[in-house]
Amino acid sequence: MTLRRLIGYVLGYVRVQARGKNPERLVNLCVCSGFPVWDIALIDDHLYFSTTLARYKQIRPLARKSMCVPRIVKRVGIPFLIGKIRRRPVFILVSIILLAVLFWLSGSVWAISVKGNVKVSRSDILRVASDNGLAIGARKSYVSIDNLQQAIAIEFPGISWVYIRFQGTLAVIEVVEKVRPDMPGPGDIVARKDGVVESVLVLSGVPLVQPGQTVKKGDLLIAGVPSGGIQGARGNVTAKTWYEVVNEEPLSRLEPVRTGRKKEARVIRVRDTEFLLFPWGTLFEWYEIEQYPITAFGKGEVAFAVEIFMRVFFEVTWERKEISIEEAVANAQARGKRAIESRLPSSAKLIDFSYEASGDAESVLVRVVAGTIEEIGELAPWPSYENGGW
Repeated sequence: MTLRRLIGYVLGYVRVQARGKNPERLVNLCVCSGFPVWDIALIDDHLYFSTTLARYKQIRPLARKSMCVPRIVKRVGIPFLIGKIRRRPVFILVSIILLAVLFWLSGSVWAISVKGNVKVSRSDILRVASDNGLAIGARKSYVSIDNLQQAIAIEFPGISWVYIRFQGTLAVIEVVEKVRPDMPGPGDIVARKDGVVESVLVLSGVPLVQPGQTVKKGDLLIAGVPSGGIQGARGNVTAKTWYEVVNEEPLSRLEPVRTGRKKEARVIRVRDTEFLLFPWGTLFEWYEIEQYPITAFGKGEVAFAVEIFMRVFFEVTWERKEISIEEAVANAQARGKRAIESRLPSSAKLIDFSYEASGDAESVLVRVVAGTIEEIGELAPWPSYENGGW
């Protein structure tokens, strides 16, 4: 928006249609008289231009000189908007009531999030919070955060730290639980999955495999020595392993195509309940939805507790699209690679991918295999030391 348009919007401007034998003369007279004129356009022998509301009230003498008849076709700006609002007192009253309700709702708690709990259940933490004034619908100003934090710490000895904060209408309870160190006992190192051994590093114990050897899940890799000082196995065994995914990709699919018809609705959502501010009638048989937020109260890891938004329904029809074999195979390969990469542990090093494709007239079947190098050994404690005893 240009500066002239912005000033015109604040002061109010009109879109004028000039009819007559010589409408161009009217525009020239306006310019020569110092009238601000912009957006001049000639459409169907009628000349259109924009000018400020104050100047339009002075345009009559110039119109008589040019023998033209000016007519307002559009009113734009804050003065006209204020005039419309004044003519709708019910709308003003409803808006004030709605804003007051939203302001009151924003001062309450409409969602509670609990983070960091593992052994202590969420329901138990919420029970203690409710007993101390923090519950759905509670006023934030009535909640004593210090007292609540102290109550949770006293109720659960396994919690070492508690922190409570508000994010809009969301109350967040963060806890840190006490962790007891994991002390595995001595034992043997066994294979946690199938593979071909690449390297063996022994820190203690007896190696039972060598590079190039194929092992199965559960095979003994390094044996501990349960004598004398009871020295368990310690070491590292890497192996080449494989991850496999099989994907089926159709050679045709139905795709939605928008017809150009749409319906709009304004919706207010309070937690999980929605209310239509303006009903929109019967929906289409098939449609796509887009939402545009207008305003919201409350933020956090859950959805906004109170939100007003516009929901637009676009009518669609379904059209079948044929897919080439090459495209279908490429899609299946890409999906397979993404699936495997999401499953790979962080310690695994990806080496290569291999593919096998087959199919019929309706679909293709693609087998994706990824080769990796990773640590496959895991400690299997001896029965007498499963609880960490030595």
